[in-house]
Amino acid sequence: MSPRTTHNCRLLAVGGLVLFAVLPLTGCRGDRSDKPPRQFIPDMDHQPRWNPQSESQFYADGRTMRQPPENTVPFGVSYVLSNEPWAEPFNTKRDEFLGGALSTEIYEGMDADGNFVTRIPIPVTTDLMAMGQIKFNIYCATCHGMNGEGAFGSSDPNLGTMVGKRWSIAIPSFDDPKYLPGGERGQDGYIFNIAREGFGVKPNLTMEGYAYALDTRETWAVVAYIRALQQSHLGTLADVPEAQRAALGDPPPPPPTEGTP
Repeated sequence: MSPRTTHNCRLLAVGGLVLFAVLPLTGCRGDRSDKPPRQFIPDMDHQPRWNPQSESQFYADGRTMRQPPENTVPFGVSYVLSNEPWAEPFNTKRDEFLGGALSTEIYEGMDADGNFVTRIPIPVTTDLMAMGQIKFNIYCATCHGMNGEGAFGSSDPNLGTMVGKRWSIAIPSFDDPKYLPGGERGQDGYIFNIAREGFGVKPNLTMEGYAYALDTRETWAVVAYIRALQQSHLGTLADVPEAQRAALGDPPPPPPTEGTP
């Protein structure tokens, strides 16, 4: 190989190395720009995706949000019961995650014979009620109302939510007798099941289920809070101690004016 050829090969090699080193810098404009960045592998920036709660023609049920495969459990779960969320490891909630095989009453709201349980099968505490109020106000109140009045409040015909009144069917009130304990649909297990699985005939449900948003304990908490709302509707002013009635709209009679016998 002649010296000139060798020299040219060296120049080409050096030029190639310089070009290889400078090439990544071409992806940076150096200054602010409204132009989109250069894309070397565009497929990684433009991948097929679906928005939550949107429709999909790919799956048979038409939903983009998928149920977890059977017999799988989450690695951890997050709670926001205070200002600081914290993650709870799987081993502390193993019974809940595997509960479908441990207790159909707790995790399905049904007994061994497939009947809805009449009473909440977990202890009802102050903390559970507080959780139920939070979850009810987030997921239920938009349609059912903050007081559970639905489209038409049984206790006050002037009550009723806009969504409840304008829905394709009139959303019932929770203080309807058939939803009270002992009523046709008054079993705690029934309300639990509807909250999780929805109401209607699949796939055309009148109400979608909220199992994706509420775990088992949270759903029972909502049931407990609904029962508290029902009790508040059944109460009367006579149930309130006399010393506290003034604050609820039963003020004492005004003092007699001068000259009044």
